[in-house]
Amino acid sequence: MTWRGTLPAACWEAREAPAIIPVEAESTSNGVFLATHSSIPILLRDQVDSAIGGTVVDEHSLRRAVEELPADQPIIPILGKSGTGKSHLIRWLRINLKPNDATRLIFVPKHRMSLRGILELILEHATSERAEELRAKVAAASDAAADETTAQLRLRNELAVLVETRGADKDGTPEENDLRAFLASAEGLPALLGDPVFRRRLLADNGPIARLVREKLSGKGSEDKEDAFGFSAADLDLSVDDVSKAGADAASVASALASDAPLRDLAAKMLNEQLGPAVSEVFGIGGDDLKQLLVELRLDLHKQGLELLLLIEDFSIFQGIQGGLIDAITLLPTETLALCPMRVVMAVTTGYFVNQMPETVYTRTYKVFDLELPADKTAPFDPAGFAARYLNAVRVGSKEIDRHRTDERPEPNHCLQCPVRDKCHQAFGEVEGVGLFPFSRTALDRAIRSQSKGDAFVARDVLTRVLRPVLHRDQTELDEGRFPSAGFENDFHIGALDILDNVEDHVRLRTPGDPALSERRVRMVRFWGTGHGPQNLHPAIHEAFAVPPLPDLTTEQQTLPHQSSRQKPSLPVDKTRQASVVADPPPPPPPSPAASKPPLVQAVDEWHNSGKLLQSHRNELRKIVHTAVIGCLGLEDGYGGDSGDWTKGRAELAPSFDANTSIALDGSGLQTALISIDHRNVEDVRVLRALAWVNAKESWENVEQGDALQSLCVNKVQEWADSVSAFLLPPQGDDAELARLAHALLSVSRALGIADSYKSDALSRVKALFASPPRLADATQRPYTRRLQDRFANADPKADRNLLQRRLLRLTSYRQGTGKPLAVDLPRLVRVVRDDAAAAPWPEHVPEQIRNLADGIEKRVTTLDPLLDETRRLVPDVSDLGGDVAEVAHALTTLLSDLASLGQSANSINAPALQGAAKSVKAGDLKKVRDLSEGLDAWPTLTADQRLRLVTLDEGPALRIRAWLDPALDAVKVLEQKLQAGPASEARREYDETLERLVTGLETLSREVMDVAGPEGDV
Repeated sequence: MTWRGTLPAACWEAREAPAIIPVEAESTSNGVFLATHSSIPILLRDQVDSAIGGTVVDEHSLRRAVEELPADQPIIPILGKSGTGKSHLIRWLRINLKPNDATRLIFVPKHRMSLRGILELILEHATSERAEELRAKVAAASDAAADETTAQLRLRNELAVLVETRGADKDGTPEENDLRAFLASAEGLPALLGDPVFRRRLLADNGPIARLVREKLSGKGSEDKEDAFGFSAADLDLSVDDVSKAGADAASVASALASDAPLRDLAAKMLNEQLGPAVSEVFGIGGDDLKQLLVELRLDLHKQGLELLLLIEDFSIFQGIQGGLIDAITLLPTETLALCPMRVVMAVTTGYFVNQMPETVYTRTYKVFDLELPADKTAPFDPAGFAARYLNAVRVGSKEIDRHRTDERPEPNHCLQCPVRDKCHQAFGEVEGVGLFPFSRTALDRAIRSQSKGDAFVARDVLTRVLRPVLHRDQTELDEGRFPSAGFENDFHIGALDILDNVEDHVRLRTPGDPALSERRVRMVRFWGTGHGPQNLHPAIHEAFAVPPLPDLTTEQQTLPHQSSRQKPSLPVDKTRQASVVADPPPPPPPSPAASKPPLVQAVDEWHNSGKLLQSHRNELRKIVHTAVIGCLGLEDGYGGDSGDWTKGRAELAPSFDANTSIALDGSGLQTALISIDHRNVEDVRVLRALAWVNAKESWENVEQGDALQSLCVNKVQEWADSVSAFLLPPQGDDAELARLAHALLSVSRALGIADSYKSDALSRVKALFASPPRLADATQRPYTRRLQDRFANADPKADRNLLQRRLLRLTSYRQGTGKPLAVDLPRLVRVVRDDAAAAPWPEHVPEQIRNLADGIEKRVTTLDPLLDETRRLVPDVSDLGGDVAEVAHALTTLLSDLASLGQSANSINAPALQGAAKSVKAGDLKKVRDLSEGLDAWPTLTADQRLRLVTLDEGPALRIRAWLDPALDAVKVLEQKLQAGPASEARREYDETLERLVTGLETLSREVMDVAGPEGDV
């Protein structure tokens, strides 16, 4: 069962399509022709040389004009471009003109009409003795040139002779005359035409010589163009495989033509000027013969009291002899030349009529009927009505149509006997009771637009590229439940590019588990749907195509397309592509949602449909995917602060995860990239499109169906992230190697005096793994510590610490791209720097070099005697220093100043230097030195970490106090010696007491400095 019950789903037979819509329109019967005929808008102009004004008429006005042609203006041209309906009008005239018994009608068809056939058509009506002579001449001439190869060679040779003898005889500009003289010379075109090497190109099957010969011998075929055959500039852009074998003259002129477009134009013009006489010479009959024949015929018909009506379907078939025809049809009767009246209707392309017809034709033209409407003219025309007549004719069939015409019965309407007529017409539309199934107005409009050049309606294109393919090919598809077919979409997809143009729309039309049905539903909505998004159509459309509607989609609002008469909207013709009639689109649909899409989303949609993607959009999409995956990996850039330590000197770490090299959107990189996204993969495109949306809208809340798309993206991005992690980072496992590496590096950091390495929180410890060591205040005072830093942390990539760091980073990080910090698996590092991970055993796969390096570091940092001795030497003895350094220093300065005023100062004491050294001592230095001294005193009781921390503390406080204390003690000794050497006096005793107090204070201060500095001073 189908939607039509026991009848097939399709209401026509496929074999009728080529019979009703043949390639050559004149091959159908008159019955079929009239059954499918639609009125075509025509522009009627009274003035030949004016493209302004005119009145839009129909074919009946043309018929009346032919019937009333005046004797002195016997010509009516029907103008238009190829496919606009000129031949159709000529045939309609043949059927509808009712010539009386006194009229002899000669119809010259455009297809399969040879030169001999044309002349014999005319001779059929001639009865004079002269006509018999002409018949004999035509037969002899045609037989002599019956061989195509011979005719081609003779035409080539004749052209060479005519160009050389007549080509330069033109009155042009001096420059043109010079060029003509060159091309007409024996070294110019004649040399080229006669050269054996260039022969193959000049006599090619698609070249002008071969085409013209075929036409004269066999007539034009349906595949041939309407314009007159002749040379074009492109025909003279010659190249050959081995130019070295060509003659020097031929090679020279061919080179000149190839490099000079205006010269090629002039050469083509010169050859076309000689085509007429060349054809006459080759075929034995020329324009003069045709003129004589027609004149003889008109003389003969005049004697019989008859007139002549000549209908020419394509004037260009007279190429080569058109001059004689023009002379004959423009010749008016005189008292001495008794010619019969002659009317001529000729279909001719606009360009040929305007550019190649002589002035005499214009003066003999009565009216011009033009099928190319200008932009300021409107035409009542309904493309659906045009198509409906053909649809009905195919349903009825050619034999039934002819029977009705024979019986003089009205044309049948096949829809009247259809059991589903009403619902079919409601769903698909109808025109004057004829249904548009399997099209609708919307589907027909989109199909027509897909095959149109511009917005113009070209009847031939609609028939041969729209109606005929569907009716012939898709009857079986429809009957077997496969319509709309893939062929339908391939043929007409351009007409529906903005309908369901994104992958999300396609997904909403899916039937899970049935991709073929899903694809047909998408096609159905794209071409038959009235809106832009996913929707259910009229139920009858779903039923006819065997595509069930989806429960979660809304049904489009249907308007009943019944019409009591044909719609006739008026629309302008596109200036850039004029044609006989203008396509009438359905009521304008709502604005396309594409206008509101962000540019990057539009780019993804275009990429999905066509595979085309601008490089700028490609790069931007890669960055978006890269950012999404990085976020999903949960890794950190550096450690939350300055990331320079993560990347400095480590750009060679491999592999990397870079947006440009690790993410491929189509192309050869699909097979090798870490993330491969194919425009043919629906799920990939959905995710990419959703990421483009959220990138533009900045939040999923602002994206339509944001929740569902976010979930889709999260799953896909996690999948991408997993594949990236699997490639870039080894499996986490128990992280035993990382733990040993991290704790070895912590030991190094402690040995280098990095404070974060002694803290208990994991993040500080992770920072310490890569932090730069503090600079030594005076490296000369700490030679062992300096050697230790050089071994562990110098710029050499082979330094112990550098090797361990690179190994650690290789296991926990990768490069994101040039100029970006490393992406680091920080949570993983945080786990392995905990104290409970320090004793993890080395896994067997770890290289021996790494194990030995880490073990050597452990031993080295536990050998602390050299560091202890170095620290003890640095720490000053402040046990005898009493009071604060600043107070004692002030008292000493005051004493020196007073002695200087009494003339008792010592030259060896540098008071300003003492004062400057005292100012360099910081407020907390004394306490740090005392603490350091106490730590050194408690050395036996300290743990290994406490000892390491003690001997790597900042030596600055001890060095600053020592820089002041040593010269201060020396100054006191000098003053003591100086005062003891002089006589005693009251003043002397007072200074002795003061000096004693000062010495006591310095000794106390010294002890206090040692106590404050503590172990920090020991480096």
